[in-house]
Amino acid sequence: MKRFLFLLVMLSLAVAAQAQTPSAPTVDPKLDSLAKLAQRFINNNQPDSLYAIMGDAFKQQISADKMKEVVGQVSGQLGKWTAMESRGVQNGIARYKATFALAPLDFYISQDKQGKVETFLFKPLE
Repeated sequence: MKRFLFLLVMLSLAVAAQAQTPSAPTVDPKLDSLAKLAQRFINNNQPDSLYAIMGDAFKQQISADKMKEVVGQVSGQLGKWTAMESRGVQNGIARYKATFALAPLDFYISQDKQGKVETFLFKPLE
């Protein structure tokens, strides 16, 4: 009987601890997919493919040539983009910890109504 009570108490503690553990931030699967595409295109030095998934609002602000320059700088200065960890979504903009070979950055991405990238931003990690 003591053994049963001990197991019951241990199980209750494990369930309580699990319930208090914060869950991973949720991410919209479409944004997650766009973020993974961006990672792949940057790692494979494919700025044209990356630019192709950008929406009209983004393209009005950044030219294809500027995108090539940015991708070259990111890859050249930071190395390969090795990991991406979700930090949540706020106002439709997903935030990730983007880990490159030489440094981590915050990465923000959102999509427009057509499913194209609207926000695409790297910032120093907070």
